[in-house]
Amino acid sequence: MSLKKTGLGRGLSNLIPDAPSASGASSSEFQYLNLDEIDPNPDQPRRVFKEQELSELAETIQNVGVIEPIVVRKKGNRYLIISGERRWRASKLVGYKKIPAVIKDFDDVRAAEVALIENIQREDLSAIEEARAYESLMALTGDKPGDLAKKVGKDRTTITNLLRLLKLPEEILKLVEEKMITAGQARPLLSLGDRKMMTQLAGRIAREGWSARRVEDEVAKLTEVAGPTKAKSSGKDANTRKMEERIRARLTAKVDLAHKGSGGGKLTIQYSSLDDLERILDLMGVKM
Repeated sequence: MSLKKTGLGRGLSNLIPDAPSASGASSSEFQYLNLDEIDPNPDQPRRVFKEQELSELAETIQNVGVIEPIVVRKKGNRYLIISGERRWRASKLVGYKKIPAVIKDFDDVRAAEVALIENIQREDLSAIEEARAYESLMALTGDKPGDLAKKVGKDRTTITNLLRLLKLPEEILKLVEEKMITAGQARPLLSLGDRKMMTQLAGRIAREGWSARRVEDEVAKLTEVAGPTKAKSSGKDANTRKMEERIRARLTAKVDLAHKGSGGGKLTIQYSSLDDLERILDLMGVKM
């Protein structure tokens, strides 16, 4: 087994991160540990390890070795992975007995924080995995989305939009995790309110490959159909109702659009909390 850097090998980006490691690990600190003495992190944000990707990574490891050590901490008489579970899994596929590892003296909170931030900074997490990582990190540290955005180097709007996805039914979250639909396609579904309707529409999106704009249009139609009596009693014409539903789908908030005869009008947007207000303002480009 070798620990080296080379330009050869398939899927090499899986082994060399684009940015410095959040754990600060360097190859000069590593030692070899037995693979069967190491356990995966139960707080790992990544829920899906695709067989093909692991096979490609295993092929790279077989050709060039493990280029970057994994990061672990001592847990009793065993070791718990902080960063590098895919390398650990792929090394087991190859049949290695040992793997280079950096041992860090982290407590539970620090270990979880580092693991979450390192995973968030990698570009290959699904939107749902990333959202769950933010949720876990906020629960761990008490951070608000704005604080978290500074900590992980992300835009606050990105974080708030991802967190809202977790309000979708589990069936839809699975579709996003498996990349059968995108976060942009899934987000407008929140405006429907009805979980069964959301799930049914998500199935159509996956099968027919709708664009996010098409999803917004369909959500607007379904919302209008769901409340025809209210729409008619409001005296709003079809174009106004359609625009109202498009705004509602985009902001995932309750809105009321009222036109006046003079050509002016009023747009009312409801929010459920101060955090929700921040999210809506972020979407509108208003910074607090």
